[in-house]
Amino acid sequence: MSRRPPPSIFDADSMSVEDLKAKTTAPEPEPAVEPEPRKVGRPARTTTKAKPTPFYLHPAVKEVLRDIAYHTRCKEHDLFVEGLEHVLRKHSYPTIAEIVARAESGEKS
Repeated sequence: MSRRPPPSIFDADSMSVEDLKAKTTAPEPEPAVEPEPRKVGRPARTTTKAKPTPFYLHPAVKEVLRDIAYHTRCKEHDLFVEGLEHVLRKHSYPTIAEIVARAESGEKS
C-alpha cells in the first residue's frame, strides 16, 4: 500500500478551504475497546478421577494371580475388586456399588 504525498503548496489555489482542513486534520481515533478480563485460576472440576492405590505384591503372588486371571478369563483388577468385596462384607460394610451410589448422590456415610 503506497502512501500519498502531502498536498503541494502549488495545489492550494485549486483547493477550497474545506478541502485543506480535511487534508490537514487527522481523523478522530476510534474509542479503544477494552478486552474482556482474563479469567484467573483453575477451571472448576466437573468430575472426580479415581486415585490410584498402589500396593506391593510379591512376584510369586503376582504370578499366581495372573495365572488365576488367565484361567478364569478375567482381569487381575476384577480379582482385586472381588477381594475387596469379600473384605467389605467381612467387616459389615456396604458393597462397592452401594458406596459409589451413595457418593454420587452426595450423601454422607
